Parts: sequence; structure tokens; C-alpha cells
Amino acid sequence: MSFHKRHIGNVQVIEMYRREGMQKVYDWYTVGVDAIITEVGLASDVGDLIGSKDDWNKMSRLISDESINRGFNE
Repeated sequence: MSFHKRHIGNVQVIEMYRREGMQKVYDWYTVGVDAIITEVGLASDVGDLIGSKDDWNKMSRLISDESINRGFNE
């Protein structure tokens, strides 16, 4: 058996959300991973919301706002 850790960055979360939606983001944080290492900011905020079973609308709004702030709103 091996230990699966995943590094998750802020831009990675935005791009995944834009391409594949909230379900894919949720799965990236929860499926097939033993430990998550997140970048400070959006990636860690989303991880905190997933850990607290908060609603997807809040996570989606957080990612959308960050996407707009970073200029990914094309």
C-alpha cells in the first residue's frame, strides 16, 4: 500500500471548476487521496468548506469570485 498525497493550487482549482464543474473539484479533494496539501488562499478555503460539509453554492461562489479577480472571466 502507498500513501497518496495531493498538492492543490489556487489556479488549478479555478481551471478545474471552469472545465469540469463543482463535482470534479469536490472529487479532486476527496477521492483517492490520503492527504491534501493546499496553496494558501482559494485552495485552502475550498478545502475548509469541504471539510465542514458546507454547501456547494458557497464554494462555487468563492471559486467564481476568485476567477473574476484573477482575470479568468473570459
